[in-house]
Amino acid sequence: MNGAKGGSRKFCNEPVILAWTHFFSSNLRDMLESNFSGKCDYRCIVTDDKRYIDFSDAIVFHIRDLNIHDLPKKRFNNQFYVFLLYESPHNTGLIQVPDNFFNLTMTYRYDSDIFDPYGILKKIDINTSDDMMWNWDEVKKIAINRKEMVLYLVSNCHTSSKREVYVKQLQNFLNITQRGKCNGIPCSDECARNLRANHRFYLAFENSVCEDYVTEKVFTNMENLLVPIVLKKDLYSNILPTGSYIAADEFKSPRELARYLEFLSQNTSAYLKYLEWTKYYQKPTRMDASCALCKYLHEHVNDIKPKIIHNIRSWWFDGNCIPDYALRLLAAKAH
Repeated sequence: MNGAKGGSRKFCNEPVILAWTHFFSSNLRDMLESNFSGKCDYRCIVTDDKRYIDFSDAIVFHIRDLNIHDLPKKRFNNQFYVFLLYESPHNTGLIQVPDNFFNLTMTYRYDSDIFDPYGILKKIDINTSDDMMWNWDEVKKIAINRKEMVLYLVSNCHTSSKREVYVKQLQNFLNITQRGKCNGIPCSDECARNLRANHRFYLAFENSVCEDYVTEKVFTNMENLLVPIVLKKDLYSNILPTGSYIAADEFKSPRELARYLEFLSQNTSAYLKYLEWTKYYQKPTRMDASCALCKYLHEHVNDIKPKIIHNIRSWWFDGNCIPDYALRLLAAKAH
């Protein structure tokens, strides 16, 4: 990848990607460049210098940082405007852009033009490097030596999914190690690492129950060999290996889930089955999404009229989430 503060297509044959916004408190250009791996077969120039808008093939907008009063003043027909977002629809806010504004989507959703999830688990093949493979004997040793059961690190206290309601009931039947802003017990990165090293399960309840919304809560903890506990099984069936996670909606109540976790804590062979995915899958990694965008531009840079997303709000918001999911789950199981 060829990074640059500025670049002109007049002087090179490489597509130019312009980072128009910030990425929260970070530099979006830096984030896009860091997403490139050394294995990308395509080369693009990434810049955040808006003076080069005339020569940009793609302009990337991080929606959470988009200022409706700071949009490009001119637009060329063969430029791709890219919708970049990693938050759930419930935490997006109103997308105040005109219809027909975006050409491409770059999100965690499978139906995005550029698929960029929080993590992926690839099957082991002949090209898998040793450092990406697990050693089953080491996995077993690490797992068996863990003494604590369920870990829950949380900073968002009032969520669309209402996960906090389910957790409140679950903790009546099970000891849960809780840290974070919602519990008044801060936990640094080092604190989190130490806690993960001694727990078997992680409550990976998302703040929103939405299509394909599976965050680092799952992948970071699977990388650390904790078994994730999720709210809704169907959301994970195409993302995680079968038998690698536990879903709350498969149990009649929080009490039943607690009993099952207690059973696993007393039954080593049953518990280890949830870690057998490490025999067949690589360690979690990220998609090389910037490379995928670069590849797309190489293949479509001469398109006279790029595809247009007529209503991005409909694509992003309509029917993709289940609000108050934990409340609905508890109510359904009560009948």
